[in-house]
Amino acid sequence: MSMIVSLFRLMVVTMFLPVFSAHAGGVRGMEHVGVTVPNLEEAVSFFSEKLGCQEAFQLGPFADPEGSWMSQNVGTHDKATLKISALKCGNATNVELFEFTSPEQAAHWPKREDYGATSLGFYVDDIKSLVEELKSNNVEVLGDIKLVDQGPIAGRSWVYVKAPWGMLIFLMSEPEGIAYEKQPDALHLFSPRNLPE
Repeated sequence: MSMIVSLFRLMVVTMFLPVFSAHAGGVRGMEHVGVTVPNLEEAVSFFSEKLGCQEAFQLGPFADPEGSWMSQNVGTHDKATLKISALKCGNATNVELFEFTSPEQAAHWPKREDYGATSLGFYVDDIKSLVEELKSNNVEVLGDIKLVDQGPIAGRSWVYVKAPWGMLIFLMSEPEGIAYEKQPDALHLFSPRNLPE
């Protein structure tokens, strides 16, 4: 009888295998992106006032001046301190902003082409209106809005804007989708466009 039960269990698990991740632990998706910024309050203000994000909470400061907790658990210098802000930005991945102080800190924003440089990409419903609003609020916009008319991302409009501390923010819109999605058997990348508002 136990052999029949075991076979039944194996059959049930096998039926549902395609649903689960092939990796142990089952990665469900990106929960947040973390970015270290020079000044936490300035960054929270920019993301909230200019991009409409909402701060959920702040944590810290965290420090272990007499020990090595920070290096062993966060990957920083032993004497580093950390403050965190968690932001909800629209209907998709959260953003966590980190402010560190550390004896070995490089106090400059990396150039776009430097190792470790980051940009955040936000999907927006009306890219033209948002860009006009950002310009009127003295946010630097790099060039004009570009509309892609060929290749796999044909149908996408995009532009980069720059945060006051130098970080690049990618804004994109594709209300009708993009070309590669219309191909048979296309791997559909996640897009906030497909989620409820």
